[in-house]
Amino acid sequence: MTEFERREIAEPKEEVAVLKKDVEVLEELIDLEEQAKEGKQPKKAKRYRLRIDKEKKVVEVQEMTGTQILGLVDKTPDKYLLSMKVPGEGFQPVSPEQTVVFHVHRVERFQTLALDPSEG
Repeated sequence: MTEFERREIAEPKEEVAVLKKDVEVLEELIDLEEQAKEGKQPKKAKRYRLRIDKEKKVVEVQEMTGTQILGLVDKTPDKYLLSMKVPGEGFQPVSPEQTVVFHVHRVERFQTLALDPSEG
């Protein structure tokens, strides 16, 4: 085996070692409401449990738009406003196109409000 062939074999091993360092270990499931009440900043996870009004939903994504979050409880932005409760800051509006990143935004829960008072 030539010196060149030895280097070609060694280089991929070094690349694998570097890749192993970059691998992120994700939590299986994080309940955002529990994390917020414990005063913890949520981490990246494979799944998140969200509370929207009184319903709890589990999602397998790390971020969603306001429209997608409303869709989890069969509501639409043309009929409902969405807000998120952030510990220490109260409720903040979430626009339909706004993206909420679960491991970045410290969301405790979500709340909907009917635009038409006779709804819901």
